[in-house]
Amino acid sequence: MLYKVLEKDVYRDFVKTLISKYEFIGPKKRDSAVHDFAPIKSISELDTNYIKTTIPPAKKLLFLPIEKLVSYEIGEKITVMPVNKSSEKILFGINAWDINGMNFLDRFFSTNLVDDNYMAKRKKLFVIGMDSEPAETNFSLSMGTEYAKDGFDIYFTELRKKYFVRIATPKGNEMIESYAKVKNASAEDFKEFDKYMDNYRMKFKLSVDIKSFYDNFESIYNDEDFWKRVAKNCYSCGSCNLVCPTCFCFNIRDDLELNQIKGSKIREWDSCMIPEYGLVAGGHNFRPNKENRLKQRYRCKLKTFLDKFGSYACVGCGRCIEACMARINIAEDINSVKKEVSV
Repeated sequence: MLYKVLEKDVYRDFVKTLISKYEFIGPKKRDSAVHDFAPIKSISELDTNYIKTTIPPAKKLLFLPIEKLVSYEIGEKITVMPVNKSSEKILFGINAWDINGMNFLDRFFSTNLVDDNYMAKRKKLFVIGMDSEPAETNFSLSMGTEYAKDGFDIYFTELRKKYFVRIATPKGNEMIESYAKVKNASAEDFKEFDKYMDNYRMKFKLSVDIKSFYDNFESIYNDEDFWKRVAKNCYSCGSCNLVCPTCFCFNIRDDLELNQIKGSKIREWDSCMIPEYGLVAGGHNFRPNKENRLKQRYRCKLKTFLDKFGSYACVGCGRCIEACMARINIAEDINSVKKEVSV
């Protein structure tokens, strides 16, 4: 990791240069309440002072909501042609918890079976991170994801008169050296950065007792009454999965043309919270009720991948809390597990 500082006027010129030279994706204000990551053509469109976006920016770029994987033609032989659309892009202004969410997807799509479509896009994605204000529903501090240690090429932290710059990759250093005049961070710069991070972490108001969840979850796993209370109002709509930075459930469908000769295999986002997700041949459903589906979602997020990857499949962004029409709150549920065990 290299540590540099960049003057604010130089930073602005640097961003302008990137916008002019690359396909640049950054936070853009859609209306008074909504920001979204979208193509940026002018620095006037860029608004890094956002608190949240509904859909995680890295997820929708790398793991598309709907994506053609292969096309095929049926004849004497079946010809299969992979469809892999990827191009060089800059993802600018993504915050730490969404970078950590992307890091989880990186591991998932490159472990056991490598997903070529995902990895082709990831290799061509240049990631420039930046701190953003946490929403009231954000508990990233409790999950240890309010700070990104890797997964980015460059990371900007805005101090009073300059930007503190962390450079994590050779291509990040090459870009900075090519388009901006930077200085090595001094001891005073590090001191100011540390003070900034101390103050920044105090902005996270929502906290969860995640340390006790791992063991306590097993003690109430078969408590049907508890899970019925937790899932009582669930609509099984899947909104929580769609807005989550780490959810990866998908369905594959065949789109066959009317000539029944040519067709495509399409991947689309799916949700483990929808009843049909667990449906298999013969009409059996492995998770027929909402209590079981919600319980499994929490196991997947907070236990399964801690065992598999050594990290949670939840970054504490709070999107699922805000998206849930039934007001189911994962932070409250994490804490309620300990309360239930303590009774």
